[in-house]
Amino acid sequence: MGKVQLQPMRYRTRRLVVLLCGAFLLSYLFLVAAHIDQQTVPDFTAFYTVAKALGAGGLTASHHMYSLAFQLRAGSFLDSGLGHAYVEPFVALAPAAWVVIPFTIFSLWPAFAIWDGVCLVLCVGGTFWLARQEKLGSDTLPVALAILASYPIYTALGAGEYDLLWPLCLALFTSAWTCSSTFQRWARTAGAALIFTFKPDLVLLLVVPAVAAWRRRVVQVAAACLVVLAVITVAVVSIPGLLLLPKIESYTLFTRFPPTLDETVLGFLWRLIGHGHLSVDLAFLSIGVALVVLSWAWWRNPPRTTADWKLALTAIVCLSELVAPHALNHDFVLLAGPVVWTASALRGAGRDLRWLAFWIILFNLASLLDDTPRVTFPVPLVPIVLLAAAVAAWRARGSLTSAPARTGGAPVPAVPTK
Repeated sequence: MGKVQLQPMRYRTRRLVVLLCGAFLLSYLFLVAAHIDQQTVPDFTAFYTVAKALGAGGLTASHHMYSLAFQLRAGSFLDSGLGHAYVEPFVALAPAAWVVIPFTIFSLWPAFAIWDGVCLVLCVGGTFWLARQEKLGSDTLPVALAILASYPIYTALGAGEYDLLWPLCLALFTSAWTCSSTFQRWARTAGAALIFTFKPDLVLLLVVPAVAAWRRRVVQVAAACLVVLAVITVAVVSIPGLLLLPKIESYTLFTRFPPTLDETVLGFLWRLIGHGHLSVDLAFLSIGVALVVLSWAWWRNPPRTTADWKLALTAIVCLSELVAPHALNHDFVLLAGPVVWTASALRGAGRDLRWLAFWIILFNLASLLDDTPRVTFPVPLVPIVLLAAAVAAWRARGSLTSAPARTGGAPVPAVPTK
């Protein structure tokens, strides 16, 4: 029985997807610009207040940046414009505050608008760059717009989050993987490493493929860049200053921002078995369990082809978001990579993108339902969808990567030894 090669998305379907996604994206821009259904004080305020304090006080103020008293003093100037609205503590790594310092020459709301605009441009550029690298052909535009029209993009825009830079981070790193110029490879990897330091807790499990691909120069360069950034951070913030970070993170999670809103194992357990140390301990234990299980699965069945690697990375990113210590809906902008990689694997195996569209719609629906105060479930839905997506992507490695490519050629190994 002969194989039937499925064609890329039909023209009418593709045009409908493009129009719908474009309409969603434009509606996001309108809602955010008009401050409709948005936070009174966006998350950007936490970055802005600390960055303004550092800019005014110099780098020596970085020694105190994770002190709650310092951050409350840093936000006190907002009282004149926002009353006594609470500003969330800044809990990201130091480089995330340093990049906001240039925006503090403006007052809060103009700085927020400019920051959001810059991040949106970089998000759009990074998303299309990431999609074009996979050579999706006529499906490039609908896939990229489907990512940009997703609910996490809207929530990230409304809060002015760093998450909008994740597609650019992934595009920089994946382009460095095949870059022939040594200077460009180093520059792109360094840029990706800088963005990575803003929220490294979202991708804890990437250590497994990084170890597996350690012989690749780009992985070694990325590790070197991260070490340099870590050394600079320690030198400026100091070790005693860094030791304050877990305390303010704990204060944020359990005093100001309960984990019931987290789309992670912690949020799942917090709702299922109640508040307390048991939920927290089990959530952190899940990270270790995930690392052990993933390492064992990788050892048993390591990816050997390009498509195999893409599906394996898709599963790992989904699983990483699931066991992350803290993740909200806007953090799932990171799933831009898995969407593009899965689309590439499907097309390479001669499949259409209907199943990918199903997962995108399912995830967005789960995110919306979890975020709707009028609809409550015993547990959050997003962690369940993430776990199902991770398992589906890992299992798909056998069926998709064994199929011949549409061009008839053999799959190309993704990690050559030299």
